[in-house]
Amino acid sequence: HLAARTSARRAGPPALEVRGLRTLTHPSKSVDLAVHPGEVVGIAGLVGAGRTELLRAIFGVDARLGGRVSVAGEELPADPVAAIAAGMGLVPEDRKELGLFLEWGVPENIGVATLRRDSRRGRVDRRREVGRARELCERLGVKAGPGQVVGVLSGGNQQKVVLAKWLATDPRVLLLDEPTRGIDVGARQDIYGHLERLAEAGVGVLFVSSEMEEVLNLPDRLLVMHEGRLAGELARSEVSEEAIMNLATGGPVEARETGGAA
Repeated sequence: HLAARTSARRAGPPALEVRGLRTLTHPSKSVDLAVHPGEVVGIAGLVGAGRTELLRAIFGVDARLGGRVSVAGEELPADPVAAIAAGMGLVPEDRKELGLFLEWGVPENIGVATLRRDSRRGRVDRRREVGRARELCERLGVKAGPGQVVGVLSGGNQQKVVLAKWLATDPRVLLLDEPTRGIDVGARQDIYGHLERLAEAGVGVLFVSSEMEEVLNLPDRLLVMHEGRLAGELARSEVSEEAIMNLATGGPVEARETGGAA
């Protein structure tokens, strides 16, 4: 069972604001949402609802047909480099294909998102890279031997390395697509705890999940998608399997309207 959140959502402008965003998958539908600093927001929905495509468009991996994405009030182009520079990270659904270099070691994988920041005249400070990786691995509980390549690690340890990569950037906003897919129960609980601590530190967290336990218990607010649009929003006290499935299948909105700026 997931631990209850103890922190209140922080006041002030959103860490992430999305207005009128349209994707290639559902070009006729637009999405508005906001995530505040220290807030954990979930996105539920059936396969094909457009959840993954939404996160990829927010991060700038996929093209946007329209709309605006802002981090801490700064509007961003559809460009992952700009997203990273503004303080956004994306943990993708397929960590092996999209999140890791499987033939590389742990320090190299963790350091890849900060190469632009940390390189000097095209050179990486190897000692600093290894030291930061060691610190983050201890913090996240990554079990990896010296010199091990990431490809031989367990799924849970691989996912923690992906998370460590983004923690190294000191993110303002973290997007996660199916954050615990294919990992064991212990690693799953570890990931939940790390997301809680990120929120406590003021990071805005937006995650997509098909795991009912996660969408029922982890978020402060849950957004439910249906065929490319946000069909409704559920406050923590309103979340139930019945309410989620009702919205996910296009049923009437029985909770608050979507918007995320409350």
